[in-house]
Amino acid sequence: MTQVFFAALIAITAISLAIQAYYKNKKSLISILILTIFSLFTLQTPELSIILPLLLIFRKKLNYTDFAALNMLTAITLANYFLTLTTLQLPYLEIAFATVILICILAVIGIFENKIKNYLLISSAIQIIFIILDLSVGQLTEHSAIINTVQIFNYTFAGLLLFLTIGVFIKKKTFIYELEGSVFTDKYNDAFATIACLSLAGLPGFNMFVSEWALFTAGYTVSPIITIFGIIAALLLFIMYYKIVYVLLVGQGKKHKVPKPITITNALLAIIIIILGLIPPIQNYILTKIT
Repeated sequence: MTQVFFAALIAITAISLAIQAYYKNKKSLISILILTIFSLFTLQTPELSIILPLLLIFRKKLNYTDFAALNMLTAITLANYFLTLTTLQLPYLEIAFATVILICILAVIGIFENKIKNYLLISSAIQIIFIILDLSVGQLTEHSAIINTVQIFNYTFAGLLLFLTIGVFIKKKTFIYELEGSVFTDKYNDAFATIACLSLAGLPGFNMFVSEWALFTAGYTVSPIITIFGIIAALLLFIMYYKIVYVLLVGQGKKHKVPKPITITNALLAIIIIILGLIPPIQNYILTKIT
């Protein structure tokens, strides 16, 4: 069931990005197909998943859609790989302390990062480290059934929506400030981008809050220090992601038509994020079924 779960996340990511690629850059359809096949193959051989993050070294040469696909599929395949490592006897407490501190450091770096691709790369790295933190806490408690998969489950929707909505506005832009006035470009996708950011920031009412709540409550039983640093990280992440929300709302942008299938895809992801956030038992039911 676990492999089916990760295969479903890969499929959701691939289909969503393929829809955007069809209208934005059809050449990316081939690379998305190749990355998807490779990602599905790593479910049988998880060790191969470490190849994907190495490709991000060439991010400057990648078009935006390929960059987004590589980031999202890297997170999903690495989550599967890390899950296979939970059978090993590792210093999970030390790993938990190190990862939560590293998340705080990366969040600070993200707050001051101005390049869009670097910012999104930092965002993806933070979520991958959150996955390691979840797995470590899960091994130290009796909550591993849900914690082991809750972060990547929620990030697939929230992270994917952020990449897709930024993809609507980016148009060869390099710096975050160049996204100013995007609300006037497309108010619907701006709203969806806001939902993605608020979810990734861990605000109540959105799906990623469920992940953080599960992590911090379980982490507290291991060591209150984990939860304290986790709360600090959450505050820093709010600042980091709210920067995008603010930039999209200020200034004046030029209107342009966005293909309806892209907007519909983003709308569906936004609805899923809200439903999973407002009705957490749905997540509990899904995640307990796959473990």
